[in-house]
Amino acid sequence: MGVIVVATGNVAKFKEIKEILTRHGIIARMPDIKIDVREGVVSYEENAKIKASYLTSRLGADALGEDSGIEVPALGGFPVVISARFIEGSDRDRNAALLEKMKHIKSEDRKAVFKAYVVITLKDGGYLTGYGELGGRITMKPEGNNGFGYDPIFIPDGYDRSLAILSGDEKNTISHRRKAIEAVLGQYVKYRV
Repeated sequence: MGVIVVATGNVAKFKEIKEILTRHGIIARMPDIKIDVREGVVSYEENAKIKASYLTSRLGADALGEDSGIEVPALGGFPVVISARFIEGSDRDRNAALLEKMKHIKSEDRKAVFKAYVVITLKDGGYLTGYGELGGRITMKPEGNNGFGYDPIFIPDGYDRSLAILSGDEKNTISHRRKAIEAVLGQYVKYRV
């Protein structure tokens, strides 16, 4: 099927995306250049497209950009598109800050949804977009050591464990990112045949 350059410097995210692409016969590779773009606050899709377009223009290759975030209805949707940067620091710092914002919210009101957009920009022009989401709820405290981002404080619907307790295979079976990647790959396969 070919090679897609993945627009991320996050090794954990790259590993997750690579495992999904590999299942579909696509070779994923990390870029050998810095992704020198500034993500905005407009939309996940626009951020994903900015990253992928940058690599396609610099490397002349099909590129995959992804942007995702968590949305908490009890907080008016916060932190949405700024999920990875609403405060400086590590994933652990952001988890602690979100839990602090939610400390007075009852368990039945702790619903949340992960949303992901994936854009593949094509070396011969154009782009393809896929979307995926995963519903669940925010825990009272972090649980587990697997995964990254908000995984330790997010329990998916139908589960009693956080994403950070699930194995990589279990997470990839249900993840918002997998759903978005598979949605865009359905288009990509047709385009490339």
